[in-house]
Amino acid sequence: MNIRSTLSLLIGLAATPLAAQTPPPPAANAPVAATANAAPAPATDPVEPLATAVLDFQSSDDTLEKQGADAATLLEADLSSSEHANMVERQEVNKILSEQELGASGVVSSDSAAKIGSLTGAQVLVTGRLFAVGNQFVLVAKVMSTETSRVYGVTTTLASLGNLPQGVQDLSGKIDGVLGSHRDVLVAKQETPDQRLQRLRGLVPHGALPVVSVKIDEKDYTQETIDPAAQTEITLLLQQLGFQVVDPDQTHKAADIVITGQAFSEVGAFHGNLVSGRGRIEIKIVRGTTQELIAADRETQIAVAVGARTAGKDALQKAADKLMDRILPKLTK
Repeated sequence: MNIRSTLSLLIGLAATPLAAQTPPPPAANAPVAATANAAPAPATDPVEPLATAVLDFQSSDDTLEKQGADAATLLEADLSSSEHANMVERQEVNKILSEQELGASGVVSSDSAAKIGSLTGAQVLVTGRLFAVGNQFVLVAKVMSTETSRVYGVTTTLASLGNLPQGVQDLSGKIDGVLGSHRDVLVAKQETPDQRLQRLRGLVPHGALPVVSVKIDEKDYTQETIDPAAQTEITLLLQQLGFQVVDPDQTHKAADIVITGQAFSEVGAFHGNLVSGRGRIEIKIVRGTTQELIAADRETQIAVAVGARTAGKDALQKAADKLMDRILPKLTK
């Protein structure tokens, strides 16, 4: 329980009459509840924090440019302590956006938000602006989902730029509230494994399917790799959909379609007993007989789990699932 929740509880108890706080004694001859062997209350799964990226803040004029950058830096640091946010490093985000020639600040459309989310693994983007209104300054932030395109706005007012840290802290609290109370709107509804498999079966034509081999080398930057999660996930899905998948190391078994690539995973941020992992898969698909390039693709995802190894594997599994949606129709052309 955090400090804010503890204070709210204490205040609520203080405002309640003592008689209401004290349970009444049991009535005479009333049956005594058996508690020694009572079944424990079911444990609730921890809510997975949302992968959140703070983009550079804009400013109304050049004189506020430095304060706008400071606001974004302070906001990222403050949100890193939130139980609802799993921060994607802004330096890493800016690097990826620069490589893709996407602006790290300015107006972010729903299309560009989805692309930024795909490249960085962020489920939520926070953009902002600092500007002067009379003798005061206003910080405005937009909380945008990269999955559903839903946008929420929050603001705070500063009497002077010297109050920037306090203003950012206030803004951070409001953003944290949005992440906590509107999670169901910010995150796309997840399919069950059975629902997803049924949907993918609709993409597979009737008749003979090509023989496929899958070879995706995997590397974890922080620990030894035990098994290739991306290769395992794609292989499993193809087999469930009716494809014959041959061992890529058995060269005498020719494949009509050859899927090769590399997968990378690394540890992200820690939140109590939870840890985030980031996984990226890069693949190419060629015809086995002619070596004709059919497609090349890549995917980045973030997952949160109780262990670093599991988080990295889960992130790669999520990335493999996303790739399957795009590559499956190309395997049967």
